[in-house]
Amino acid sequence: MIGKKADWFMDNWAEFFALVLLIVGFIVGISAGSAVILYIISVLFGAAFGRWWFRFKKKLKIPASIITIGALIGLTLGSFYGDRKIVILLFVAGFAASYYLHERKIIHSAEY
Repeated sequence: MIGKKADWFMDNWAEFFALVLLIVGFIVGISAGSAVILYIISVLFGAAFGRWWFRFKKKLKIPASIITIGALIGLTLGSFYGDRKIVILLFVAGFAASYYLHERKIIHSAEY
């Protein structure tokens, strides 16, 4: 029985984490309290995922895409205080800026 669950998780880990981040993004979006806070969180979420994408760009393109889209959907669904289009735009802007800054080695982060 445990072997089947482990096999399922190994086959579907990206979808599992996308669902978890969808729920986390939804909760964060709901608890933002105002549009300005939601927009700041959107940029920060995008920047975090831009760094993550830079770090795993050669290894995990499809799983990283699924997980990133899950977080974006959760944040967008929970955005009751702001415009959803602006949330998406700011997420993408934060993602692109972070990825660009890491790519050009303007900023870097220490590996654990």
